[in-house]
Amino acid sequence: MYTQQDLFFSTALAVYIAVGVVVAVVRWGHRCEPYSKNMDYYYPAWRTVVFCLLTNLMLLPFVYMPHDTDSDLALRIILMLGSPYFCAMFMFTYFGRMLKRKSWIMPLIFLSVPFTVMTLLALAIAIEPGQQLVGRDARILGSISGTLAFIFLYAFGSALYMIGQARRRFSETNFSNPDDFPKDFARQAVCMAGWHVVITWSICFLGSNTLMGWGLFVLSGILVYFLIVDLQPHRALDANRLEAEETARMQAETVVCQTFETSEVEEEETLSALRKDEILRIIRHAVEEDKAFLDSHLTLSSLARTCGVNRTYVSAVMNEYLGGFFSYVNRCRLDYATQYKADNPDAAVEEVATAAGFGSRQSFYNARKQLSA
Repeated sequence: MYTQQDLFFSTALAVYIAVGVVVAVVRWGHRCEPYSKNMDYYYPAWRTVVFCLLTNLMLLPFVYMPHDTDSDLALRIILMLGSPYFCAMFMFTYFGRMLKRKSWIMPLIFLSVPFTVMTLLALAIAIEPGQQLVGRDARILGSISGTLAFIFLYAFGSALYMIGQARRRFSETNFSNPDDFPKDFARQAVCMAGWHVVITWSICFLGSNTLMGWGLFVLSGILVYFLIVDLQPHRALDANRLEAEETARMQAETVVCQTFETSEVEEEETLSALRKDEILRIIRHAVEEDKAFLDSHLTLSSLARTCGVNRTYVSAVMNEYLGGFFSYVNRCRLDYATQYKADNPDAAVEEVATAAGFGSRQSFYNARKQLSA
């Protein structure tokens, strides 16, 4: 006989499963033009998202066994293991592919085996009639589950750390275009994944069925919010254009690097005023006259190679005389955008932004707002 508490818990779990399936279907079927031609570029983890959410169907048997002791423990084990595992999988897949770090995905491949074994074991225990998780067996299963849970939590923490490192690497000091790395989406993804893990572990360790029900409703809301955020592509530049620019830039840098030498003596000596003026002239020539700022993925390192000057010196001179790398390059882009709009009054904002070296219209707006503040 189901109690009111049992019905509430079963309803919450059914909603969580249904929301996960709906989000998976929408994510799979979402094919907005022109992004559908390069789904793996604009949505690097879309397959992973679909797979992770569809695994919620494994929880369906637990909807019909809300008061069974074995079922309750098995469900908590699956949720406790699954939350950090799937969140880490999404993080590693999305940002690992974006940054072309295949090594990021390897740990999850090894963790997939114990996760699959434990999930199937928990399902078998829950479905098999009779009281099985008692005494020594329960303690052994609990110890194994707890150990794996903290291993998965460590993997999730590692994912957050690597993403944090990437965000710092793509700081305004070194990169001229925010579109090179979706910092806002990374922050949102980290927050959503973090809350998912915190809420899941809280209800698994501390919660009664009623508290677990409320927690599952909150987790359903997080999934809906994730869908809203993820449906928008966070890489505005066309994939084909990016590859072409990347190839051209690498070829150019290869030629420059053949004559680019940095001695240890030069790195240690103090820049004289005359040397600073010389470096400043070289930088202005490369950025303003040769229009290096039109490269939407211009970096401090690539500019230093183009100039044939030590990267540290280029940074120091730009900070002292030009307001910093990001500020200087994007001011040049804004000036060019103003002139381009004057010469082409019918041009749309997207065209103006792209022509001026911004990766997208949003990057154009963000740079204008930031530099006018």
